[in-house]
Amino acid sequence: MNKFFLTLLIIISSIVLSKCLKLSSLQKTYENGVKAYSGERWTECIKQFEESIHLHKLYRSVILNCRQKCNNQPFQSVLKENIGELKVYEHFFTKKDCLIKCEDSGFEDMRLHHDVGESVLYSMQARKPYEYLHLCYFQMNAMPKAASAAYTYLVLHPDDESMQNNVKYYVDQPEVDAREIVDLESDDYVVLYKNGVKAYNHQNWADTVVNMEEVLHDYMSSENNCRVECERQPEQEWSSEFAITMSNNIAALLHCQQQCQDQLKFLEYNSGIEFIADVLNYIQICYYKLERLDDAAKAVATYLYLLPDDEDMLENKKIYSSLVDTKSFSKRSDVEYYFIRDSYEKKLLKFFHQGNNHNVDSNSI
Repeated sequence: MNKFFLTLLIIISSIVLSKCLKLSSLQKTYENGVKAYSGERWTECIKQFEESIHLHKLYRSVILNCRQKCNNQPFQSVLKENIGELKVYEHFFTKKDCLIKCEDSGFEDMRLHHDVGESVLYSMQARKPYEYLHLCYFQMNAMPKAASAAYTYLVLHPDDESMQNNVKYYVDQPEVDAREIVDLESDDYVVLYKNGVKAYNHQNWADTVVNMEEVLHDYMSSENNCRVECERQPEQEWSSEFAITMSNNIAALLHCQQQCQDQLKFLEYNSGIEFIADVLNYIQICYYKLERLDDAAKAVATYLYLLPDDEDMLENKKIYSSLVDTKSFSKRSDVEYYFIRDSYEKKLLKFFHQGNNHNVDSNSI
């Protein structure tokens, strides 16, 4: 057979086969895991919950990719004039069409059902499968896996005393190496940060810089993904007044986006600003050790933009001022944008909660 026609036949067969494959369902897989757990079918429990975690990652990737794509697509209005809010309405209609088309295509390509109930999505985001999995692993005597599953759940629920005790129990088991207990949902920036601190403690300045520079990029990317997920909100308090309903929805969105910084709590940072500033401190020290003084000065300037009253960093700036040109003290644009957005969101939420207080200073926002 001609090679071209053979290749064409293989492609056509693959397309036909893919259309015949059954769509996977995150909803059913998760529910089957719960049923298996309740029925003490431990092997089935593990299979279903591991599959639900995999399907949720696919589901999340489609949603995030589509929201980011549609948020960033250029908007071309068909209206030549500015007539009230019509261009704003048109913008949302255009984004809606983009999301529907993108998600339909994305879920079809992934062979995944689009419909997932709010309760299941909430359970996945709350890492509920790991709460089941650690017990199923335990019943199958898979202690190292049970330990990591329990720890993964505990990271998001640090005040759960029962899970704290479970993790302590697993650590004491002879077949469990405490150094190999990991957060199975850990973002890349967490691993990079720990590697950076380790390199810094060994005075490996070059490796510290490489890791910490990546930490800044990956942390902002991770937080942005979290913020995009906030665009799916549960129903808010409804009012017959359009402006009130819209305000409630916008405030809920901003609250959710601000809470994305809570993922830093297990690293003992209270905010993204605090975390980014600390990473910049590592960076400026290492650039100084590597005699890259202009880069060090830029890190110092950016740090002080975030925390202008830090006395130690103000002293560092005095030292660098005698070594580099004043032009070197420029802010990093990515961090500057992050800070402005974060500050403005906080002011907007404060303004929203002040409600009908007529003494609000409009200059505060």
